[in-house]
Amino acid sequence: MHRFRAQSFRLTLAMIAVCVSTSSAHAYLDPGTGSIILQVLLGGIAGLVLAIKLYWHKFLSLSGLSSPARKSGRSEPNAGIDERSGS
Repeated sequence: MHRFRAQSFRLTLAMIAVCVSTSSAHAYLDPGTGSIILQVLLGGIAGLVLAIKLYWHKFLSLSGLSSPARKSGRSEPNAGIDERSGS
């Protein structure tokens, strides 16, 4: 435990030193940069929503609150087709 405290203290001290020693940057950001930032944010949100949806359905199926047939929205294959008539 002592070793963890020592390492976290050193890391905190190093981060404070970096934050204090940096100066402001006078950089140019072209208009395309804002577009890229927006795309990254929207892609991250879409990925997060998809991951939540995927794991929510897995949670429901594992807990028994949703059946697999209801989850996929499918019915039995060839349901309602009379095999003798060939249709």
